[in-house]
Amino acid sequence: MAYPEFSSFSLQDDNYITEELTYRGWPVRDTATKPISRKPGVKLLSEEFGEKRIRLRGFILGSSPSDLKDKIDDLNTTLQKHSQSLKIDTDRSYTATCTYISIADPHYAQDFVPFEAEFLCANPFAYANEVSATMTIASGIVIQTFTVTISGSYFAEPSFRYETPSGSGDTTTSGVRLEVLNSGEYADWNGGASNGEYLDYSSSMTFDFKTFKILQDTTQRNHTGVFSRWEPGTQDFQITFGGGCLGGSLKIAYSPRYL
Repeated sequence: MAYPEFSSFSLQDDNYITEELTYRGWPVRDTATKPISRKPGVKLLSEEFGEKRIRLRGFILGSSPSDLKDKIDDLNTTLQKHSQSLKIDTDRSYTATCTYISIADPHYAQDFVPFEAEFLCANPFAYANEVSATMTIASGIVIQTFTVTISGSYFAEPSFRYETPSGSGDTTTSGVRLEVLNSGEYADWNGGASNGEYLDYSSSMTFDFKTFKILQDTTQRNHTGVFSRWEPGTQDFQITFGGGCLGGSLKIAYSPRYL
């Protein structure tokens, strides 16, 4: 099946031919500014990307007038679905909703008609397949530094899952801090003797930069600090263990994002 494809419905085959596709531009960038008192220029308050719109033009082909009507009905049935996968490249996809479709009706055409469609991506980024890597946590070293290369053209929202060694009972680990050395920002969980929160053997601590949560196994824990943006390229980060480290593994997983 050729691309583009919406909700597993091909828009490039013997019946639907996409002739023109516009999608490589930036999403709308919503900016807000405020004047600076007694100085030229303005202060930039917000500059986040907003929605993205993808447009295509093409033709619908049928073997007869009645078959053409069936093909048009099939297209309308599929495109009315909302928040579906729109695949344009082999390894990237958007989540999109078709907001507009126009099907012309040339009087001379009995078996083909041109059409135009527009898709709205409320989340304006294309996502690639999830990538992951696992690092070994050495026992007895409370501060450990790693380097990871973030793919994509826009910052990622990874999850980091620290898994303790197998066994039963409590470890001595009473806190975990994950710090991005490039920015100096960190997210920190601190349990300890005061509230009896220690990591168990055969358990995990997850730092989720998409949901801004820290989970001890499946239970959300209070935390301090901030969840940084993991910009594309090489990022150095440091993990620090309070109360000692008994080893284990650390897994990073994320889906690269593209403008």
